[in-house]
Amino acid sequence: MTAKPKVVIIGTGGTIAGRAASATDLAYDAAQLSVDELLEAIPGLKDIADISATNLFSLNSKDMGPGEWLQLARRIETCAEDQDTTGVVVTHGTDTLEEAALFLELTLRTQKPVVVTGSMRAATALSADGPANLYQAVQVSASNQAIGRGVLAVLNGEIFSGARVIKNHSIATDAFKASAGGLIGSAYSGHTFFFVPPGFSPLHGAFHRVLQNDQALPQVGVHYVTAGGNEQALVSLEAAGCQGLVLAAFGSGEIPEALVPSAQAIAERGIPIVVSSRVNHAVVLPDTMTLNEAGNVVASRHLNPQKSAILLTLTLATGSDPRDVFTRADIAK
Repeated sequence: MTAKPKVVIIGTGGTIAGRAASATDLAYDAAQLSVDELLEAIPGLKDIADISATNLFSLNSKDMGPGEWLQLARRIETCAEDQDTTGVVVTHGTDTLEEAALFLELTLRTQKPVVVTGSMRAATALSADGPANLYQAVQVSASNQAIGRGVLAVLNGEIFSGARVIKNHSIATDAFKASAGGLIGSAYSGHTFFFVPPGFSPLHGAFHRVLQNDQALPQVGVHYVTAGGNEQALVSLEAAGCQGLVLAAFGSGEIPEALVPSAQAIAERGIPIVVSSRVNHAVVLPDTMTLNEAGNVVASRHLNPQKSAILLTLTLATGSDPRDVFTRADIAK
């Protein structure tokens, strides 16, 4: 008899572990349930894998950040190093799930499946989506087809590359979409399909060394560009001690002319600036943005502002060249 796959589930809180006063309330308290309590609502899960559950955090993901993701990545690495572990599933709030998935993709080197999932509805909600999402995440992590693909996100029956998943809606259960590179697979009960061959994103594990020290990661600020510009808000990010900046610009990287002198001056003072777009599916290329890509000014290519900030943080932490890093990151899995 073939032994069942062994899957470790690491809980961090989020909506998937949330509780509301009634089944129809939109308001709820996140991170109220343990992973073991979540598993009670998923019959049949033990038939597809032997589950080991652990709770690392009980946080609303609005309170998750690089410090927590460092701890999470280290825990995942420890679990993956166990030769008996087939895959790892992380339950995470959806507010920052896309950043967490990218952070893990950039720092982990394991060949084993690491799957991030969450939900748009609290565990107590009418037609809660958490149980199905968690079931499918475990199913994918237990699949041999998921080996050698890097970090994945599984939500609403769809499989995304962790490098490319983005949150596209604030309430709907199909909130997550793929940016450049597209959807890479689908999961149904008992069936896992991948549409592309195995392979890692170009920067998979490129920043693994940040897991090997206890240094705090550099602070990167994001400036959301609005009509008329706001020079003081931009300059204040530098004054607050940010070591890098991301501009959430208009369209394909345009900013008001009034901001150009300040942005150029900041870059000349040695602070890297990545130009992204406030549009959901961001595409900013060197020849589409107002600023010139030169020196400390870099186009984000297909990364939105929040993902650009994560990549720039790790770039600065490792002393890497921002233009080289963002150019290499632009090759879709």
